[in-house]
Amino acid sequence: MKNSWTGGEAARPIESAEENLAVAVHRLDAGAFERMIERFEAPLYSYAHGILQNPFDAQEVVQDAMMRAHRALTRQYNEERCASLALRPWLFRTVRNLCLNKRRGKRHELEQPLSEFDDGRVGPFVHLEGSDLERKQEVELLRRAIALLPVDARELIMLRFMEEMSYGEIAKTVGATEASLRGKVFRSLKLLREALEKKGVAYAV
Repeated sequence: MKNSWTGGEAARPIESAEENLAVAVHRLDAGAFERMIERFEAPLYSYAHGILQNPFDAQEVVQDAMMRAHRALTRQYNEERCASLALRPWLFRTVRNLCLNKRRGKRHELEQPLSEFDDGRVGPFVHLEGSDLERKQEVELLRRAIALLPVDARELIMLRFMEEMSYGEIAKTVGATEASLRGKVFRSLKLLREALEKKGVAYAV
């Protein structure tokens, strides 16, 4: 697998259950930053694209976020802070803030739905039965429906059901309480159901 940062082969060692990637990057352990990229680049890209609806902007945001993360972990944070860091929601929050900043500088609201990047994670919405063509059609319908939602609803659906984050992780990512998030996720699913029904599709959401 190619590393999109260097163009070379991605580092093959996989993070062990015991490894704290934030600490490993802080210590400049060999291959630690590459492992962090390999683990988080694809989901962060999907998340950024879900907010921005533009592949180039999403790629730019993720690259910026990774460089900021590297700088923070190696230069700004001490080892104790790195050890206690909830890395996944911290990275997603960094990407979120960069996305929102970029959106503020854009005059348009939405562009075409995600179609050029597919890492196979479409959450519980798409039925696995049927042919590959039928499944691809369902994926595209779902993505187009999600693209019609307000950005905050798109974001919550992606985090909760595609990234399968806990409400605690989402709260750290978006800066909200778990109690308020449950209601917002419910309303987001209702909006998604209505968007799918307009397209004549019935999903168990």
